[in-house]
Amino acid sequence: MTIRLKGGPELLRLLDELPKNLERNVIRGGLRAGAKVIQQQAKANVPVKTGQLKRAIGIGTRTDGAKLSSYVKLRGKGSYLGLFIEYGVAPHLISVSEADKPVRETRRGPRKVSIGTINKMVKRGSLKIGENFIGPAVMHPGHAAKPFLRPALDQKAEEAVNAMGSYIAHRVQIGNLKAPTLEVDDE
Repeated sequence: MTIRLKGGPELLRLLDELPKNLERNVIRGGLRAGAKVIQQQAKANVPVKTGQLKRAIGIGTRTDGAKLSSYVKLRGKGSYLGLFIEYGVAPHLISVSEADKPVRETRRGPRKVSIGTINKMVKRGSLKIGENFIGPAVMHPGHAAKPFLRPALDQKAEEAVNAMGSYIAHRVQIGNLKAPTLEVDDE
């Protein structure tokens, strides 16, 4: 007696597609839902002056072989400020060294710009910290760290995991994957 199974190839195809669909749609979406919770808390924590850094806080997902991950990142205009605010800046000297001086083309050939010319450029408003014009060197006082990313993770890690779990549970529950009907043919 031979038993033929109708719909078997469709079932195998469904099982082959299931991990791809889960990764692409459900798991990645769950990771983004968890990262969104951390992103919102980071935006609430960030010190706001212009709002540029707040707008630069984004989320992303990454695939590395079988490993999926999500992350909160700084991107776009103003994102470079995030490192300075998160970790702070130590006091340091800012100066125009001989090697870093701008070069001008003159009738006598290329010449390094003098400190006097740099100071004139300063008076025109090109080298300014706050409302103070600076000369060839200035001591930057630095500033204390005002972390906003790491505290966001510490504050909302559990909530992010719960958001990820509820997203995945909801998506698997209403998924559009349907198993084919299987029939047995007796010969």
